[in-house]
Amino acid sequence: MAPGTLLRSRASDNSFSTGRFIFVVQKDGNIVMYRTDLPVSSDPTNAYWSSGTCCVDNGNTTLFFDADLVGHLYYRLTDGTSRNLTAPQPVPSSGSSSFFYQRATLDPDGILRVYILPNNTAATWSVVNQPVPSDGCQVVTKGRRGMCGPNSYCVYDADNRLDCECLGGYTFLHTQSRYDGCAPAFLQDTCDDDGKSGHSSEFKLMELPNTFWANPIFYEQHKSITAEQCQDLCLQNCLCAAALFDASTNSCFEAAMLTTGWQQNGTGMRTLVKVRTKGIPPVILPYAVIAGLGMLLLSTASILLVHCYITNKKARNRKHLCATVFTRKELRRATNGFSKLLGQGGFGKVYHGIIKSLEPHDVAVKELRSADEYQETEFENEVQSIGRIHHRNLVRMVGYCKEGVHRMLVFEFMPGGSLGDVLFKPSDKPSWSWRAEAAMAIARGLEYLHYGCSSQIVHCDIKPDNILLDDKRIPKITDFGIARLVDGDKLKKTITHVRGTLGYIAPEWFSSERKVDSKVDVFSFGVVLLELICCRKYPPPPALADNFGHDRPRCSDADADDSEDIGMPVTLRAWVSDLVREEGHIGRAVQGDEDALQDLDRVERFARIAIWCLQGDPSMRPTMRSVVWMMEGTMEVDPLPADDPPAPRVHDFPAAAASSTGTHDNSNSGSIYDFD
Repeated sequence: MAPGTLLRSRASDNSFSTGRFIFVVQKDGNIVMYRTDLPVSSDPTNAYWSSGTCCVDNGNTTLFFDADLVGHLYYRLTDGTSRNLTAPQPVPSSGSSSFFYQRATLDPDGILRVYILPNNTAATWSVVNQPVPSDGCQVVTKGRRGMCGPNSYCVYDADNRLDCECLGGYTFLHTQSRYDGCAPAFLQDTCDDDGKSGHSSEFKLMELPNTFWANPIFYEQHKSITAEQCQDLCLQNCLCAAALFDASTNSCFEAAMLTTGWQQNGTGMRTLVKVRTKGIPPVILPYAVIAGLGMLLLSTASILLVHCYITNKKARNRKHLCATVFTRKELRRATNGFSKLLGQGGFGKVYHGIIKSLEPHDVAVKELRSADEYQETEFENEVQSIGRIHHRNLVRMVGYCKEGVHRMLVFEFMPGGSLGDVLFKPSDKPSWSWRAEAAMAIARGLEYLHYGCSSQIVHCDIKPDNILLDDKRIPKITDFGIARLVDGDKLKKTITHVRGTLGYIAPEWFSSERKVDSKVDVFSFGVVLLELICCRKYPPPPALADNFGHDRPRCSDADADDSEDIGMPVTLRAWVSDLVREEGHIGRAVQGDEDALQDLDRVERFARIAIWCLQGDPSMRPTMRSVVWMMEGTMEVDPLPADDPPAPRVHDFPAAAASSTGTHDNSNSGSIYDFD
């Protein structure tokens, strides 16, 4: 195989359709295996195996079959040296390998295998060598994606091929594609008004032995507890789908979802899956009994639906078995005639209200603008997005109104105001420890939107004013009026309207194709992370600030004397990037903040992460999952690129861009970027 050529896997042994794996001899000298079902198959973070020969002697690696040995694949570098891809096997009879047919195949499970067929009619193809990679179930991409989808784990079948199995009580999302993951075959737990499970007696934890999970989505972590306490915590937590208990450290991890798993003996970690206790025993029943049960279930379901409607209409039960639907009259009364305005954005106004049938009584009612076709789409997006997510760092929707031309959404009330309200007050700056925890909370909320939902949710407008604080000052992401529900098979989607707020918008919004994905949220998070580090707004480039009538704030008042040294006014990103690159200078970003100055290692780590999030090329930005791991310290932060992308330019900025943004007011000054 010459440089630039590739192998593609088949969808299955019985289908010649293109599968989800490719084997590429790259022109940079590296030999790489990619998952094509991930957003960008050429992104190095989506590689699950490589030869590690990138850029060796200017590339030009070539792959060969050895004509004199059986099952021997090797590649030759430019300098003439050779390296084995598969170990050579001796020829079992005299002569050369011409006595055998042999082939190398990238099989449907993503493994490269060498097969031989003796030159006689009675023979069959057989694997002759160690497959590549040899530990297929345990290979993961840099983004921690494994061979099997969510809630499933990798196993070896009778032919030593990779296969996927569901958690107990779960079934495959697509029976024809076992790699896509699994979903519960039962009604999952629901939350009471206090956020706890009201149905713990209806569930149990079923142990799944000998499994390891490289990438579970943790919701809570507990230390110094027993296995029994771990089980009780998961049963009482409505958001817990499974618990992992480590007996060696007496640690318990509550997980919202289990991903990247495989069978492995001696893991030391117990996997406990939450399933319903009640179910029909798996016995064979006479047809008459089955028919009778079917009619009974149908009747019961009808009665439950009627009861649900009546309960919803009269009692306003907020439990998620029945979505709460309000009339406009009820919401007008709750808000005292829409008299207490909390705020407004590009999609409507938000009012404070009191609904005594709910606990707590206080709510926030968002009234959307006129329900033309565009706004109708926004309403459906918001209802679908928020209605299906539950996370401690996401504002919960408790109801809605769809009456005539009126569209309103009802959320839990956040008495602590917004992150922007508390972050940019020089007289009462929040502590570094709180800011660091807030950054982690926001990152986890975004990670859940991107990975924890059945369909990925891209927020599109992450900014301090869309991050609210509850009565305990816990940050929660809100305002999904411009969220996009992205189909898993079409992660990248062309969006016809520029969305977001000046200063927080990723540059790809203004490309000619305008294809965006979850990396736009990563960019916006990078801006917010810098603001959390420095406690000041992310300033716009000077020309844009002039165009929109904004001031040109310095990056740090404490460093006003250094303005000439660093070319002030500059963007906060450029300034922090310079400080990170100059060893020992990051303390200037938090000068006067004693709490932060005592924690400079974390300050610098967060700053590096923010710079990576703000890369102009979306493929260079980390995923939110990687961001969380890097912030936690479980993943190393790569060295910054040798040269940051060039400074934003504004001479090509489209005149209509500002008017097409979702929200823009003087309280959210910022910039829109066009990177070279």
